[in-house]
Amino acid sequence: MHGTGAYTVAVKDLAAFVHRRGDLHYRFQAATLAAEGIARQRAWQQGRGAGYRREVTVSASHGALTVRGRVDGWDAAAGVVEEVKTTRADAAALHRHVGAEHLAQARLYGALLVLAGEAPEELAALRLRLVYLHPKQPDETVFEETWQPADLRAYFEISCGCYLAWLAGVEARLARRNRHLKALAFPFANFRGEQRRVAKHAYRGFRDAAHSLVEAPTGSGKTMATVFPALKAMGEGELDRLVFLTARGTGQAAAEAALKRSTAGAGACVAVALTAKARICFNPELPCDPACCTYAHGYYERQPAARRELLATDGVATGERVAAVAKRHRVCPFELSIDAAAWADVIVADYNYVFDPVVRLKRLEGPLFARAGLVVDEAHQLADRVRAMLGAALPRAELRAALESPGVPAPVAKALRSVDRALGRLPVEAGELCEIPPPAALARAVARAETALLATAVDAERAPALAEATWLLLRFRRAAEAASPGSFHYLASGRGKRRVLELVCTVPSAHIQATLQPFHGSVRLSGTVTPAAVFQRLHGFDAAAPALAVGGGTGSLRVFAVADISTYYRDRERSLAALVALTEDVRRATPGRCLVAFPSFEYLDAAAARLGDAACSQRPAMDTAARAAFLEEVAAPAAAGAGRIGLVVMGGLFAESVDFDSRAVRSVVVVGPGLPPRSLHRDLIAADQAAAGDGRELAYLQPAMTRVAQAVGRIARGGEPGTAVLVDPRFANARYRTYLPRRWRVEQTRASDLATRLAAFWRRTDGTDTRPATAQIFPFDDARAGQFPTAR
Repeated sequence: MHGTGAYTVAVKDLAAFVHRRGDLHYRFQAATLAAEGIARQRAWQQGRGAGYRREVTVSASHGALTVRGRVDGWDAAAGVVEEVKTTRADAAALHRHVGAEHLAQARLYGALLVLAGEAPEELAALRLRLVYLHPKQPDETVFEETWQPADLRAYFEISCGCYLAWLAGVEARLARRNRHLKALAFPFANFRGEQRRVAKHAYRGFRDAAHSLVEAPTGSGKTMATVFPALKAMGEGELDRLVFLTARGTGQAAAEAALKRSTAGAGACVAVALTAKARICFNPELPCDPACCTYAHGYYERQPAARRELLATDGVATGERVAAVAKRHRVCPFELSIDAAAWADVIVADYNYVFDPVVRLKRLEGPLFARAGLVVDEAHQLADRVRAMLGAALPRAELRAALESPGVPAPVAKALRSVDRALGRLPVEAGELCEIPPPAALARAVARAETALLATAVDAERAPALAEATWLLLRFRRAAEAASPGSFHYLASGRGKRRVLELVCTVPSAHIQATLQPFHGSVRLSGTVTPAAVFQRLHGFDAAAPALAVGGGTGSLRVFAVADISTYYRDRERSLAALVALTEDVRRATPGRCLVAFPSFEYLDAAAARLGDAACSQRPAMDTAARAAFLEEVAAPAAAGAGRIGLVVMGGLFAESVDFDSRAVRSVVVVGPGLPPRSLHRDLIAADQAAAGDGRELAYLQPAMTRVAQAVGRIARGGEPGTAVLVDPRFANARYRTYLPRRWRVEQTRASDLATRLAAFWRRTDGTDTRPATAQIFPFDDARAGQFPTAR
């Protein structure tokens, strides 16, 4: 039957789902850039006869499925169908790896031409030609088949039948899901504070496909306030899927917990949490090469059964659950999670799966999931994270290490030496970091190296440095191809083997906004996105875009600004004794643990030396065990004045992402605004953002004050009382205070009066007194408070 279909699928996707066979292989995962592929294909097709047609749009239906696509080349008189692939990889090796899928595309295109009546009736057979082209070289590799029109029709019907059978099973599950989610009740007895308001805002956004910014206090239940309405929107038929993005693992755990709590016993709602490849891989020391890894060998033969089992699993398919299913079926756990996520109702993942142009998921939409909603948690980190994703670095040391690997093939070694020489010739004065013009010679060398690496068989098990160099070169080239003037800069530094070339993104707003738009509504969620207009601009929206800020029980948090202790770098040694004394005052007054956040490890160490055994300190590059031990020490319950003080660094794990038990950690001291050191990177951000406002504020002040607010967010969670003390004259400056959440009522006090203030607060039975402060507002807004740093 060939009528109007209820589902639509592209030829490429149908061929991949039904006909993909064989192994995983890292060398054939990288695709050629679309622009160069089109240019090479058009050049190759020039000079054909008058009857030759390019990019022929065709479609046909089978049952409820409509298949669409564009035939690369069609010569009706000769009965020739051409499917053209442009690749830098060795064509014969690529065909052995994924040729079954490519030939399936050619056969489906031939069938569509027959069903559309494009093929003349007098044709006894069609010639299907699969052509592999190199984007920069004139050679071609051709595989040809001859098919009868009747056989092509049958091939089309069988392919569609297989796909429809799968869709029918998924659709039946979605019907059960929607019935359950429509009747879903909020998993707690009551909404917490203004949680209901956030939930209503999120639901309406998903219903109306709006893109909004939401600020809600840390610990106010904001994760549940976005997950629950998204599930309800699915049940009401307003949304097909939710993608929940997190910046760190702790955020993923919170999302998983909210899903488990919301959908306990549902069975029909499928959620897949994506785990980083390095963390979930069974053989992290090996490449994705079937010759090395048994879980890559024959992956596509065993994947369908593993995918079915994972999608039939009740609850959230966490990394542990994915690994267990993958082990049973002997398939790669990372690829299995990606393949299962394409059919899941909820995907929990890191930012890069949506915003990174190199590794982002390509299958967030599908025949049954056209309307995907998005939640971006910890959205105050979004601009910086996307800047990093759009940039790239090329360290000369990595190339040298690859060249020194055993058994490097001669073509690869020659190409890498070319890149190495180009790096050595960059115009870098005295090795200092500097901006340089786009390096055209280096770009050509990188392209040649990419060709050699993809076209040459390399024993990656014996040469891991070569695999790393391959990834760096591929990423650098793709970043360079996408870079646009005014938002990207080339920076070079270092001498000799230490030379590094960076491609730096300064303005990610256009990419963020373009990435968000295809979603059927999005919520950028954080406890600290004040002022909203600044973050809207950073994310590519204007000040009129939807935004919501809620308080959520802020009467339990008392914030004091101590402006008579200076934390300017030049004053730190002189004021250290006063700072330590203030910290001790906070510890003695607090009925629980105290956290002190510093702008640097150097400053932290100076205070730790004076506090002695009273403090436990965060250290650089702590492993998992050290982090756990630190958290256990800081979070252990303690009476007032007892226990050790936790010293942490602003912007780090313990000052931003960790959810401390608010019954244990009751106070935080923030030592200075922690302005980033003056750097060329941030000065370029300031210059490029100047057209949209005060560029220096966006480059320096906004990230600093966001870290301050995040550090304070570690306490007073869930309505528990807590105190925050902001130490520095700049916290009395209106420019700095603009970046603090409006729900805070900051009271200024002298260091000598703080102990009395704290004692009075904690003496109250519930610590939630919200009466106006009676303290004098001291004139600490001196001239230095508006300065930006020129040193540490």
